[in-house]
Amino acid sequence: MDILTLHVENVNSCKEVLAYAAKMLYEMKYVDENYLSALLKREQEFPTGLAVREDFNVAIPHADVKYVLREALVIIKTDKSVLFRKMDEPDKEIPVDIVFLLVIKDPTGYIKFLAKLTELFSNEEFIKLAKYGNLVELEKFLKQNLLILR
Repeated sequence: MDILTLHVENVNSCKEVLAYAAKMLYEMKYVDENYLSALLKREQEFPTGLAVREDFNVAIPHADVKYVLREALVIIKTDKSVLFRKMDEPDKEIPVDIVFLLVIKDPTGYIKFLAKLTELFSNEEFIKLAKYGNLVELEKFLKQNLLILR
């Protein structure tokens, strides 16, 4: 699985963030032409905003595996927090600090990978890197602590 990093500026909604990432993934041949609409539909039906702790929120969106050509984890940081609807309270929105877009081909692998990723949300070093570190440092950490487990 590849780790891709994106720093996105001048976006005001989760749709803009996801559209930007989906366009990049399509251009790089990670996903097919229907990926964006599937990603947005899934986010609408099953919101992915997650409050990790009081000062740190993430989103973990994904689309159905049938739209994926190659696997990747896309780490997206924005220049300002973007609102995502909460996973456990879909009628509420939370400001998200970082997006972990899962581009997974194997549905069983998705569940394992998601469990490993969410385990990191209790790791203080990971949270500091995700919130304050740069994308290179975060990518290195994830390669050492997440992908080796896969």
